[in-house]
Amino acid sequence: MIKKFVLLLLLPLSVFAESVLVEAENFKNTGGWGVDTQFIQNMGSPYLIAHGLGEAVADATTEVSVKTSGDYRVWVRTKDWVAHWNAPGTPGHFKLAVNGKDLDADFGTVGAKWHWQNGGTVKLNAGKNSLILKDQKGFNARCDAIYLTSDLSEKPDNSSEMLSDWRREKLGIDTRIQNKKYDLVVVGGGYGGMGAAISAARMGVKVALIQNRDVLGGNGSSECQVWSMGNFPKNEYLLADIIKEFKEKASASPSTIEEYQDPKKEKIVRAEKNIDLYLGHHAFAVKKNGDAIASVDVMNVRSNEIIRFEAPLFCDSTGHGFIAQWAGAEGEMKDGGRMGMSNMWAWENSKTEQSFPETPWALELTEKGFPYPRKFHAQWFWESGYDKHPINDLELIRDWNLRANFGAWNAIKNKNAYTKYDKTGKAHKNARIRWMAYVGGTRETQQFFGDVVVEEKDVVSKKVYPDSCVLATWSIDLHYPKKQYIGKFEENPFISFAVHGKGVDRKKGYAFPYRSFYSRNVSNLFIACRALSVTHEALGTIRVMNTLGMVGVAVGRASHLAIKHGTTPRGVYEKHLDELKELWRQPGKTRLEIKK
Repeated sequence: MIKKFVLLLLLPLSVFAESVLVEAENFKNTGGWGVDTQFIQNMGSPYLIAHGLGEAVADATTEVSVKTSGDYRVWVRTKDWVAHWNAPGTPGHFKLAVNGKDLDADFGTVGAKWHWQNGGTVKLNAGKNSLILKDQKGFNARCDAIYLTSDLSEKPDNSSEMLSDWRREKLGIDTRIQNKKYDLVVVGGGYGGMGAAISAARMGVKVALIQNRDVLGGNGSSECQVWSMGNFPKNEYLLADIIKEFKEKASASPSTIEEYQDPKKEKIVRAEKNIDLYLGHHAFAVKKNGDAIASVDVMNVRSNEIIRFEAPLFCDSTGHGFIAQWAGAEGEMKDGGRMGMSNMWAWENSKTEQSFPETPWALELTEKGFPYPRKFHAQWFWESGYDKHPINDLELIRDWNLRANFGAWNAIKNKNAYTKYDKTGKAHKNARIRWMAYVGGTRETQQFFGDVVVEEKDVVSKKVYPDSCVLATWSIDLHYPKKQYIGKFEENPFISFAVHGKGVDRKKGYAFPYRSFYSRNVSNLFIACRALSVTHEALGTIRVMNTLGMVGVAVGRASHLAIKHGTTPRGVYEKHLDELKELWRQPGKTRLEIKK
């Protein structure tokens, strides 16, 4: 007995330490903070963001429990989101209250990179203790996680790896991995993913549709508010029917949250008995068996629960092409000169005078540096990131856009820019920002090669393939920085213009082949998003949402045949093309059952 007691005395204090890791997105009540999932692949986690447009958002609250009362060190993973540019001021300032008392530390005010900021020590009671996140300025404060430890010398792991070993251990999630099996797993809930899932489900394919946001529609959701473009010309193949069911009918881009009809999209998907919809779930890893994907690991962004999805077929509708990338699909990323990301915004005139805080951290702009947001909205051409890395620099591109947007509004409100356009005669005194996207609308990341790589010359010459099917009616629309507004921001211009190439018949369209909708070396992977098998130029015509939605429908019907005949996407083309064409001729409401 004495020997055991002596051994216990010799053990380091860390053995007896108690700790609690709180993922911010798991707060019981997130208040006015939003859950941002755009940059998990960059910094390892979803996080809470206080997107208050200059007004502090409502507090986020939760409770934690510890077994032992005593002193605990508080760590908060955060960043000063403008420090990368050495910008003055700290727009991301927030406080943390423990058991009703604010800590002395000012979070989000130091460090250009994600890190654990030391919040000092607090006394925790055995049992429940309250945590409150308090936004201070309304300008995109962000909190990834909070760590409380009774080992006052411990420093938490700062890995940006998705679900690092340290986080898995602290959250205890290794024991909670579920396995689920489907015929088709679609990752990404934009127009392409929705088209693929609905089309496949109506033919008896059992589908998992995975979306890491809480809404469907991708760029065409209320979060981004990009118009769904692309016409639906008459054609022997009825691939537009399903897209017409759920597409928005907004009067402007951007417009209002209601006009982008998120509930309608979700209702249509949930009505399909063969679709299991996983909103708020983020795919983060791929496992392969030979040249095929065996499974995709997915995390619930609020509970951290992991689900492993197994299927004979997968569809990458992520937009960025993450599933294809992780699976080793052959492709390329253009070296600069890509189309960028837009974060649009809108404003309005109120009945009363409105103030707006000074924004020394935003881009310093005069009216010569940006176009006036006519018709009360800043549109698609508020775009940047052309020469930035479209994955590694994603968060920086979005944050640069926010600095540009707020800088322009500061010029209008506080520097009397563009008063000549204010028809009220009040020099924008009653004007206020109504909405701004913090979810970026990206146009181009990387392309993955199928058995056909469509080029501009194919579109212009109207090259016909045996499997030509989806009609693209948008012009070859490519975006470039507008020199008029570059000024001192050559590092990353934020106003673009479009060059519309000739060669696309806007009424009849150009028919893209099915063989550009799957990977040529990952045998069971469809691609129904802007990462499909085209060149930079050809992307300009097929990238719009209505057209990508029809790509999804074509893929969904092909998945039916792949399951029915036990073959691959390529096998459907090689052995069952006539049967596939017949399915493409069927109305979107057609429901078939797979005979296994």
